[in-house]
Amino acid sequence: MEFPIFNFTVMGEADVREEIVAPLIRHLGYRSGTGHNVIREQTLSYPKVSLGRQKNTDPLVRGRADYICVAGKQVHWVVEAKAPDADLDQPSEEQAWTYANHPEIRAVYFCITNGREFKLFQTNRGPSAEAIFSCTYDELAEKLSAIENVLAPASVLRDHPLQEVDVGRPIGPGLRSIVRITNGSISFDTNSINLRPLMGMLMSITDGSVERNEQGRLEAHLTAVVPFQGLQSLNEKLGLNNMHLLSTSEVVSTDQTNPTVFESTRHVVLPQGEVVLDMMTWKQVTLPMNIATVVHTMATGVLRGNEFVGDFEGIVIYQGMPQRISMRGKFRVHLA
Repeated sequence: MEFPIFNFTVMGEADVREEIVAPLIRHLGYRSGTGHNVIREQTLSYPKVSLGRQKNTDPLVRGRADYICVAGKQVHWVVEAKAPDADLDQPSEEQAWTYANHPEIRAVYFCITNGREFKLFQTNRGPSAEAIFSCTYDELAEKLSAIENVLAPASVLRDHPLQEVDVGRPIGPGLRSIVRITNGSISFDTNSINLRPLMGMLMSITDGSVERNEQGRLEAHLTAVVPFQGLQSLNEKLGLNNMHLLSTSEVVSTDQTNPTVFESTRHVVLPQGEVVLDMMTWKQVTLPMNIATVVHTMATGVLRGNEFVGDFEGIVIYQGMPQRISMRGKFRVHLA
């Protein structure tokens, strides 16, 4: 985009629109008749504002938005241009906000400019909110990338994705019918073999979800990692890095006296010749034979806002052998 030196004292509103606003909009990636459309000078109608009750005979108040930009044929933002000698004051901001907030437009942003100065606002913050971005024409070249990061079509669609209404039964109060686990942790306090490396160990939950199965019961999927490479490798062999837990509940409880329980039982065979961590000695060993194991996990907790918190227990049973290792601790996962 080129940035000519303008003599603003001889320019009017039409000059600002054609020489400054239109090139900026084209640079951002908007063109008439394309997937990122530009609508110019659209007339908008408003009911007449009066102190008394409105009557059917009251005339409509009309306004005209200079530019309406539409990213991906779905998300709008508007530009209101003024003459260089016009102040970008509160009345100008309110006027542009009424265009952006019009029920036919519902723009996410509105911008006002007199060529000398640019101000960008977020519509849902109201007509009296401060600008989220501003600059002068002399600063425009330097700050163009910041404008692109907000108003380019890809940026608008990134920050304002199309929201789908969720009509399913919520997983819990304030949650959707399917929720994503964004992060969390399990902190182990005790273990049955008094192994010190496990005491206070933090297992990080990096991803997951909670949803309902075909029977309407809850099921949770967790991805987890531990800080010890040998133990992480063993967890991967036992399926403790990707846990799939089932519940008999249909919703996540908020009642501490009646918590929700998620459980999982897996049968895993560790093959002969496999190199694994021996939990008793904390050393890597080569298995002399196939080792059948039963891995049981249980999470018991309640919903607190957007967090599911409670007690966690993991048990590994080596069948045909005296080893039975249990670990207990607390867990916390954030649901989105």
